[in-house]
Amino acid sequence: MGDPDLTVDYDFLADCERNLGQLKRTFENIENRRDGMKEHWGSSDVAGAMEKFVDNWDDYRTRLVEALESVGKLVASSKKAFEDLDGDLAKANEKKQK
Repeated sequence: MGDPDLTVDYDFLADCERNLGQLKRTFENIENRRDGMKEHWGSSDVAGAMEKFVDNWDDYRTRLVEALESVGKLVASSKKAFEDLDGDLAKANEKKQK
C-alpha cells in the first residue's frame, strides 16, 4: 500500500479552531473606551476624528468577530467531516479484509 492521497492533521485543525475561538473572545471583550478618552483628545477637530475612528473600529470589530466565528465553524465542521470519513473508511476496510 502506497502513501495516502490525503493526510489530515487533526491536531492542527484543533489548534486552529481553538485559536480562532480565543481571537473571537479577545475582540468581543475589548471594551469601548471612547467616553473615558474624550478628555484626552484635545481639540474638537481631533475629538471628532477620533470619534469617527472609534465608530469605524467598532463596526469593523463586529464584522471581524463574525468572520472569526464563521471560519471557526468551518474549521470545526471540516475536522468533524474528516474524522467521520476516516472512521467510515476504517470500517469499510475492516469489512473488506474479512
